[in-house]
Amino acid sequence: MLLDNLRKGAGRAFGMILMGLLVISFAIWGIADIFRGYGSQTLIKVGDTEITPQEYSRTQRDVLRAMSSDAGRTLSVQEARDQGLENRVLERLIGGAAVDTHAKSLNLGVSDEALLQGIMKDPAFQDSTGNFNPLALQQALRTLDMSEQGYLASERERNLRRQLLSTVGKTPAASQVFLNALNNYNNETRGLRYVIVPATAAGALPEPTDADLKRFYDNHQAKFTQPEFRKIGVLAVTPETVKAKVAITDDDLKAAFDKEKDKLGAPERRRVQQIAFPDKAAADAAYQKIQSGTDFVALAKELGQSEADIDLGLLKRSEMADATIGEATFKLDKDKVSEPITGQLGKTVLLRVTAIEPGKVVTFEEAKPDLEKKLLKERAQGAIFDLHDRIEDERAAGAQLSEVADKFKLTYHAFDQVDRQGKTPDGKVVDLPQKTDLLNAVFATEVGVENDPLDAKDEGLIWYEVLGITPQQLKPLDQVEDEVKKDWSQEDQRTRLTKYTEDLVKQLQAGKTLDDLAKELHTEVLPTEPLKRSGLTVNVLPAAVTQAFALPQGGSGSAASGVEEGRIVFQVDKVTPAPPLDPPSLDALKRQLKVFVGEDIIGEYFSALEARYGVTINRQALSKLAGGSEEQ
Repeated sequence: MLLDNLRKGAGRAFGMILMGLLVISFAIWGIADIFRGYGSQTLIKVGDTEITPQEYSRTQRDVLRAMSSDAGRTLSVQEARDQGLENRVLERLIGGAAVDTHAKSLNLGVSDEALLQGIMKDPAFQDSTGNFNPLALQQALRTLDMSEQGYLASERERNLRRQLLSTVGKTPAASQVFLNALNNYNNETRGLRYVIVPATAAGALPEPTDADLKRFYDNHQAKFTQPEFRKIGVLAVTPETVKAKVAITDDDLKAAFDKEKDKLGAPERRRVQQIAFPDKAAADAAYQKIQSGTDFVALAKELGQSEADIDLGLLKRSEMADATIGEATFKLDKDKVSEPITGQLGKTVLLRVTAIEPGKVVTFEEAKPDLEKKLLKERAQGAIFDLHDRIEDERAAGAQLSEVADKFKLTYHAFDQVDRQGKTPDGKVVDLPQKTDLLNAVFATEVGVENDPLDAKDEGLIWYEVLGITPQQLKPLDQVEDEVKKDWSQEDQRTRLTKYTEDLVKQLQAGKTLDDLAKELHTEVLPTEPLKRSGLTVNVLPAAVTQAFALPQGGSGSAASGVEEGRIVFQVDKVTPAPPLDPPSLDALKRQLKVFVGEDIIGEYFSALEARYGVTINRQALSKLAGGSEEQ
């Protein structure tokens, strides 16, 4: 194997000669065979490039690792899914495959010699003397949970993609005129003066006529449409269902406690601030500034990071994505800044712990109930699946689900009317097992269909059936008349108040002062702090700020206040242009622009490639794989 030879050749005078021989050997027996055997099933196809389930799983692990690193702690698969894990995996796989296909069409590639030189020159794999260190490579592979073959494949792929994308995404430097305009757009501030106009200012509301209500009802039918309801039957076989068939002794619980006691209770947690640097030299320079008296947060702001950017939150040691950085964090005294720390993944950081929450040790008696539940879940699976076979036999013989439940002394629940959100017609929430998955399944089937049970993993199995369907229907006007009247009144009041405040703005534009207006309304004029385009404050919401930045100094406008149904009438009191950027901030803006523009160009490039080559996804296989990767 290539890396075996690299290990044997490293540190010897003949290392470079051996590398040359290896390059020749590549040409003789090639490298493609290393990557065969991943599986023949195609999950995604981009042009002629095929992506297998194994490649999907590997990429999912890579993306999960990257998301954890960004978060500063280890994310669970479900947490990452909530943050878009699956979309990120698909984007990386499809985009990468499109680039690979394009590279093939252009006859581009990375030579074996360049690949080998890159491995041996990677600083992460060198010892203190600058020589290739195979042990460092092996440790990195273990950390990444990658084989040598997988690493070679990913390096070749990464280098080729990087070269192609860096060429496509290369952008010229932004002009000073554009930088100044962007700085002014982002950092110009506006101070406002305003008065709050209550909902009652527009006068008493009239009583709606029957024609008013009918017109409002007809124009808002979706609001008064009753959703589809379904009558469903549910039979859940859970660990509790088969508890009598599962033997759990005190000795079992004590053994489980001894095994898990280090993980039980509440481990120590620390609130961590972290500033990351591109290299150790930059971190060393920053550390010296800290030693000279610069505040940690002030240093971060000099580097273009806010206090929120550097706050990793309150973390357990196990939630730190990098074990080396995590170990240093939990040795650090409160409020002390660490020396530069280089983690296992190559990131160099400065750390500060601002709060320490001591851990709590749990006794056996305290842990016993939870341990019993956990052991029950682990040991109940055999009994659950034995019951599964017996239930399926009865169903195959023609028994109804309720009859099966009676025979095996199980609980069958019938719910008369349930909508897609799990609510009854009167708005009450129905208690359903595995609610989201069950409702999705229930509303994807029909009356009389015999459905496969829903696998709730360690929560057991759930059989379900649809017994009846009440279609979506518009409620009669006489049934919802009170609701229609209430909504009509609220809308009419908003309309009247909007017109009233627009008339007040016209008065200001004609020369009336805001102070005079306040006296007439028996209220006071309130000022705001200087606001940027993204700013907001009490009573002054984004809609008002957007208007204010479209007006000149002295200009007037009105918008909803967020106080009940009221509005504000405001004037732009002061416009303050953005101050010139200092050199570090200017450099940071230039870098940010290059990244944003480059990403836009590359995004367009990906879209064009996907349109050219076509993308085919096996959605059924993908759904199973994405949903079944929890333990990967």
